[in-house]
Amino acid sequence: MSIEKDKPRYELISVPLPQPPGVPNLPPKLFFYVDNRFSASQKIRIRNIINVTTAFWEQHYLQKTASGISQLAACIDKYAKRELTPIWFKGIPFTSGADALNYAMDVLTFRFRENGFRKVKSIIKYYAPAKRDKSTAFAFSKTSEEIKNTSLSVKINKMVLGNPNTANLSHVGSLLHAWLHRSGYLHPNNVYKSFLIGEAAMCIMRGFQDKNPGTPDSTFTQFFD
Repeated sequence: MSIEKDKPRYELISVPLPQPPGVPNLPPKLFFYVDNRFSASQKIRIRNIINVTTAFWEQHYLQKTASGISQLAACIDKYAKRELTPIWFKGIPFTSGADALNYAMDVLTFRFRENGFRKVKSIIKYYAPAKRDKSTAFAFSKTSEEIKNTSLSVKINKMVLGNPNTANLSHVGSLLHAWLHRSGYLHPNNVYKSFLIGEAAMCIMRGFQDKNPGTPDSTFTQFFD
């Protein structure tokens, strides 16, 4: 089989971007080049996961406007204590998890603008783990060291995507986690507790409920890269 034939091909998809009041200069859509090795049904599921993730982003701004703080920010404020800013951040460090989350959502908004106005090309890559690879991580990405000109590119585990027993919020939390990497947020390998990038995703996966001592963080973090 030729190398040329083995090269992945990509389909450009667009996803409507919510337009929360008070957030200016938003594109109407986000754009992603999706690897054609994903099936048609998998592409639909990917689109739905993106839709739900951006709905949580919109909800943050709507609730913040209505009451001064979103459910996500209130949840984060209880748990996020470390790496509250992107690696490129040069300002005064945040002392509040809620303030740090507000900033993180603003950075993600900037990433959405870059994507939707076609300043960067975002690719959703196909990952098929080897049989010996028991990883349950869903979305993978590299931490960006750049303030701007950064895509929302991720790699998606097709085995986890196709698992009907995996809750949709597990996919959504993992995608948010990956996009926060693209926004410049870090955590040590396999360490997520108290780090903003881990706690933000876990808050969404728990439906903003407090942590339950009977449910370990690994219930959620198994889906993170």
